[in-house]
Amino acid sequence: VFFIYVNFLPNLFKFERKISAEIIELSGECEDCFDTKAMADGIIKSEELKVKSRETLNYNSEEAKALIEKYDIKRVPALIIISRDIEKIELIEKETFSLGEGYAVFDKSVPYIDLSSGKIIGVVSIKEISDSSCKDCMSLSQLQKQLEAIGIKIKEYEVVDSSSSSGKKLINENNLKFLPSLLITKEIEEYWWVFPQIENSFIEKKEYYVFKNPISPYKEISTGKIKGIVDITYLTNESCEDCFNVTQLKSSFQGLGIFIKNEEYVDVNSAKGKTLLSEYDIKAIPTVILSKEISDYESVKELLEKVGTFEKDGKFVFKRGSPHIIMINFLLKESVSIKKEQLRVKIADAYEKDVFTKEVFD
Repeated sequence: VFFIYVNFLPNLFKFERKISAEIIELSGECEDCFDTKAMADGIIKSEELKVKSRETLNYNSEEAKALIEKYDIKRVPALIIISRDIEKIELIEKETFSLGEGYAVFDKSVPYIDLSSGKIIGVVSIKEISDSSCKDCMSLSQLQKQLEAIGIKIKEYEVVDSSSSSGKKLINENNLKFLPSLLITKEIEEYWWVFPQIENSFIEKKEYYVFKNPISPYKEISTGKIKGIVDITYLTNESCEDCFNVTQLKSSFQGLGIFIKNEEYVDVNSAKGKTLLSEYDIKAIPTVILSKEISDYESVKELLEKVGTFEKDGKFVFKRGSPHIIMINFLLKESVSIKKEQLRVKIADAYEKDVFTKEVFD
C-alpha cells in the first residue's frame, strides 16, 4: 500500500504550473520599425506562460520614459517581460534578451528609433548600377526579395544606368569592376542576426557595401567584355534509347549559378562527334562539354574539377560521371523485376550520394 501511495497517487494530482508574466510593449511613431507586436503575439501563444496583462505604451509617454530609465533601454520598439520566474521561460534567449532579476528586455529591434538622437536607424537603401547595352545581363532586383526574406528592411531600390552622370560617378567613387553592381547602404550592419553571416560577401566602401563577386552574365568594366555566357554541348548516342538523359545535367550547372545560353547536340557517330571524342580523350558517353567561358566562374572551379577536366582550350568536359552512366545503362538493361521508373528514382538518389554500386539497387 505504501509503494502505491508513494509512486502513483501523487501523479494523479500533479500538473504543470504555467509561469505568470506581464508584457509591456514600447512603441514609437515609426512605420518602418521592427514589429514587436508580432513577437508579443508569439510569446502569448506559448503554452508555458500565463499572461496576466499586456500593455502598449508610446515611448514618449511619462510611464514609458520611467520604464526606459529603469531598464536602461536605448532603442524602441522594445518589449519588456516581467515575471518572478523569468529564468524559467524557455522562449527567452540570452542572445536576444537582456536579463535582470524578475525581468527580460528585448531592445534589439531593427529598424529602430535611437533614443539618444531620435533618428530612425536600420532602413536600407540599394542602388543597382546597370548597363542597358548588355542584353544578357540580368537585373539584380531578385536580391532585394532575398534580403527582405531574412528580415532586412529595404526602403528604396534605385536602378542607375552606368552611362548616366550619376552612374559614372558611382562607378568611379566605389571603384566598381563589373556591371550590374549593387551598392548597399551601411545600415545593413545593424542587422545583428544576419550581417555577420553575409559580411564576407561584401567589400566595404566609404558609404556603401559592394558585392565581391558578380552574378553572371556581367560586363567587365575594364575590358567592356560580357562575361559568364556559357554554351553547352551534349555528346550523345542517338541509337541508345536507355542511356542516361544527359540534358538533366544542365539544371545542375545552373544550380551552381552558371548561365547557359546556347545548347548543341552532337552524336558520337557524326564526324564532329568523333573529333570531340579524340580531342578530349572521352572514354564514355553521354557527356557534356562547356565552352571556355566557364573559366569566368572562379568560385565553382574547384567543385567542377571533381567531376571533370578543364582542357587546354579552356573548355570543361564532364568525365567523372561516365563510369556512373555505364552502371546506369547496365542496370537499366539488366533489370527485369523492377520497373524502369522505380529504378531511375533509385539511380537518381545514388547519383546524388555519389554511391554507384550494384548493392544500392538490390
